[in-house]
Amino acid sequence: MVFFLYLYHFCQFFFICYLLLYNTLNLVFLLVAFYDVRRRIIGKSYEGLDIAMASPFTPPISIIVPAYNEEKTIVESIKSLMNLKFPRFEIVVVNDGSGDNTLSTLNDAFDLKRVDINYLSRISTAPIRGLYEVKSQIPGQVRRFVVIDKVNGGKADALNAGINASFCPYFVSIDADSILDAEALLQAFRSVLDHQEIVAIGGQVAIANDSIIKDGKVVAPRLSKKWIVRMQTVEYLRSFTLGRTALSRLQSILIISGVFGIFNKEFVCRAGGYLTKFLTSKIISEYVGQSSETVCEDMEIIVRMQRFIKEKQLDKRIFFVPHPLAWTEVPENLKSLSKQRNRWQRGLLETMIFHKKMLFNKKYGRVGLFAFPYFFIFELLGAPIELFGYLTLPIFFFFGNLDYTYFFLFLLASVVYGIFLSTLSVILSAWPEKIAETDLKGTSLFYYTKTKDIFILFIAGILENLGYRQLTLWWRLKAILDFSKGKKGWDKFERKGFTTDKMNGR
Repeated sequence: MVFFLYLYHFCQFFFICYLLLYNTLNLVFLLVAFYDVRRRIIGKSYEGLDIAMASPFTPPISIIVPAYNEEKTIVESIKSLMNLKFPRFEIVVVNDGSGDNTLSTLNDAFDLKRVDINYLSRISTAPIRGLYEVKSQIPGQVRRFVVIDKVNGGKADALNAGINASFCPYFVSIDADSILDAEALLQAFRSVLDHQEIVAIGGQVAIANDSIIKDGKVVAPRLSKKWIVRMQTVEYLRSFTLGRTALSRLQSILIISGVFGIFNKEFVCRAGGYLTKFLTSKIISEYVGQSSETVCEDMEIIVRMQRFIKEKQLDKRIFFVPHPLAWTEVPENLKSLSKQRNRWQRGLLETMIFHKKMLFNKKYGRVGLFAFPYFFIFELLGAPIELFGYLTLPIFFFFGNLDYTYFFLFLLASVVYGIFLSTLSVILSAWPEKIAETDLKGTSLFYYTKTKDIFILFIAGILENLGYRQLTLWWRLKAILDFSKGKKGWDKFERKGFTTDKMNGR
C-alpha cells in the first residue's frame, strides 16, 4: 500500500514537471526565434538581392524535384520554378516509377525529348529507365531542364538520382507538390553567399490550401475554411517555423523540411547521400549500416550531416531562414493527417536509433547535449508520456484518489500552457516591424494580411489544444507501436491539387 502511495505521488510530480519543462523550453524557443526574426528584419537581411541576381559570382543551382504520382500538381509546380528569380539554374525532375500519368502529363506540358546525357552514378540508385530533356518553353535563366524516368525506389532514391544527374555545385530539394516563392532561392542563398561555411539551409513552409495559384505563383494567399487546416497552420508557425529558427540560432537544427532545402552537393555526397537500401559507401556502413532505409529522409540526412561535421571537426553549419519560401498542400481530413503524422514519428524513431551514439555525447556539442536529447525526450517519448498523464486522471478518479489540485495543475501545464504558446506564436508571427519610414504596415512572418485571418488563427490556437493536439499524440503513439511491429513505407495521403485562378472562376 505504501508503495502505491509513493507511486501515486511520484506520477503527479513527474507529469507536472515534465509538461512544465517541455512547454517552458518551447516558450524559450519562441522568444529566441522572435528576437532572431526581429534582428533579421531590422538588419534588412534581404537587402542586396538584386546584387546577388546580377553578380557573376553567384553559383548556379540545380533544382531537384522527386515526383511520385504527382499528376495533379506537377505542372503548376514546374511553372513556379520557371518563375524563380535566380541568375542561373537547372531543373531536374525525377519520375520515381509513378503509377499514374505523371510522366505523360509532363510530356504533354513540356514536349519531352529522349536524349543521351551525361549521368554520373556517384550515388547508387534504383535503375534508370530513360533520360529526357526539354528544349523549348523555358526562360533564359533556366540553363537546363531534364526529366529522369526511373524504377521506383522512394523519394530519397529519387533525390540521389537527381544529384547524380545535376551539374551545379548546390542543389535544391523540393517536393513536386510544392510551390516556391519567386525570390526563395535568392533569399535563402543570400545567407550562403555571406557565410560560406553553410552546407544546408531551409526555410519556412507556408500552407497553400485554398490559396489561388496562377502560372505557378501564389497570387492570393488565403486562409483555409477548414479548421483542421487552420490548426495545422498554427502548428507550422509554432513548431516548424519559430521552433526551427530558435534551434538554428543555437546551431542545433536537426531537420530541414523536404518541402524546400538548399544543399552543398559535394558535402552531401561526402556524407553519403540520402539514405536508401541501395547505398554502399563506407560512411553509410559506419553510420547506419548497409541496406538501411528511412521514411523521413529529410531529418536523417541533416542529423547525419551534423554528426559528420562534428566527427570530422569541420567548420560547417546548417541554417534556417524563418521567412515564407515555399508553399505546400497539407492534409484536409483526419485519415490523411494520421498517415502523415504516423510516418513522421516512425522516421523520427528510425533516425534516433541510427544515430543513438549522439545522445548526451559532448563530442557532438550542442547537438549531442541539447538538440538530440530534446527530440528524444520530448518529441519521441512525449506522446506516450503525456497520454499516460491524461490516462491517470480517470484512473485516479475511479479509485477515488484524484487530487483536484493535481487535476488543475495538470490541465494548467498541458492545456492552458499549450494554448498560451499557440496563441503567442500567432501574435509573434503577425507582429509587424518597421524597417523604414515608408514601411507603413511593417514587415512580419505572416503571409495573411487580413485582421480577420489573424483572429481566426488565434481561435485555432485555442482549439488546437482542445482535442487536436491530443489526437496527434495518439497517432504518434500508434506510430511507435507500428514501428515495433515492423511497419515500413510512406502511406502517402491523397492530395486534391492546388486551386488555380481558373478553378476560382477568374
